[in-house]
Amino acid sequence: MPKVTIKTDNKTIEVAQGYAMIDLCEDHDTSILFGCRDGACGACMIRVLEGAENLSPIRDDERDFLETMAAEPNERLACQCKVLGDVKIEVSE
Repeated sequence: MPKVTIKTDNKTIEVAQGYAMIDLCEDHDTSILFGCRDGACGACMIRVLEGAENLSPIRDDERDFLETMAAEPNERLACQCKVLGDVKIEVSE
């Protein structure tokens, strides 16, 4: 089972492959916040420290939003990600 390490919270959580990051964060009381839950507000921006290839591929609408926000290449919206393998993340500031 994939492991998600949230550096900000000093937590490692094991989840089923394909598990939505938004569900992981809500089920395990993390510091990642959510607003619209639809990839349009940026409240859930995370920085992927390791294992970016183990998150679901970025879709065009998420990419467009991240470009608008001038996000770094390793930043994603947690509400748009599914966990496919081990990943290490932190809350983007």
